Amino acid sequence: MTNRTDDHSLLDFPGAAELIAAGGVAPPSAGAVDGAWDAVARAAREEERATPTPPTQLMSHRIRRPRRLLVAAAAVAAIATGAVAYPVLDMGAEPAATASASEFFKGMAEVAEDAPAAAPVYWKVRVETDNQDDGRRTDTNYFDREGRVWSVDADGTVHEPPAGEEGKVKKWPVGKKWLTWPDLEKLPTDEKALAALFPKDAHSRFDQVTIMLEDSPASPDLRAALFRILADTPGMKLVGDVRDSKGRAGVAVEITQKSWVRMGEGTGDDLTLHTQDRYIIAPDTGLLLETTHKTLGRATPADRYTWLEVGPAERVE
Repeated sequence: MTNRTDDHSLLDFPGAAELIAAGGVAPPSAGAVDGAWDAVARAAREEERATPTPPTQLMSHRIRRPRRLLVAAAAVAAIATGAVAYPVLDMGAEPAATASASEFFKGMAEVAEDAPAAAPVYWKVRVETDNQDDGRRTDTNYFDREGRVWSVDADGTVHEPPAGEEGKVKKWPVGKKWLTWPDLEKLPTDEKALAALFPKDAHSRFDQVTIMLEDSPASPDLRAALFRILADTPGMKLVGDVRDSKGRAGVAVEITQKSWVRMGEGTGDDLTLHTQDRYIIAPDTGLLLETTHKTLGRATPADRYTWLEVGPAERVE
């Protein structure tokens, strides 16, 4: 059964009253409508994932803005369609995981377990990002066990982490907490005990687990437990053999999230939107190669994150 919530307090932002009172306007162009709904869909997707965090922490690229601002952005986007609207996430029953997807993740758990353990001085992450907000860029970062972050420019220039409170700290979300590298080593590696620490709803759990699999220095046993959690997470589908944007061979798994936009009274049926997250995994190593996030049925390109290098390092260079 679907649980739908009409929480008008979410529209508590500057200009909301004027927006609600504006009423109908002339029909917009098709391009304006598509652009508006793409913005709404992005806000709906990111709203589910958004968690307020201290500004001095370096968090995942996929957790961005507070809930209130995202809802405001969605409502403002609705101006282009001549109606008041805001996104509502589908929190109803999730479809069961396909057997093929579940078996694939179980296989990846075995691959992860067989990986050699490492005790590096630094952890290196090099990722190419391509989205509408930032365009295409490549970021190279190193962090140590204390979470201090070094960044390296394309020309090799190394930027040392600032001292004191100005420095950024690398952390990963687990439930409502943000964990450092040493915190990860304290997590249970029994999948049932570990799963209890993550959100109960499938999409949030899937999102947090994959964030950790993307770029964390999780041990082989911890990565295996994370894959086993995914094997029991509903809503995922095995796509099969694909190649990422760099031509690397991998296996793709997708999870689709349904949301809808509640229109103002007298405007007809609600608009249903589907957003799709795809994860490409190297089957021989269990490493994530690429993640994409898109709105189905819209021309807007997917947000893409291509993991070029993730692993131990003995020095920053």
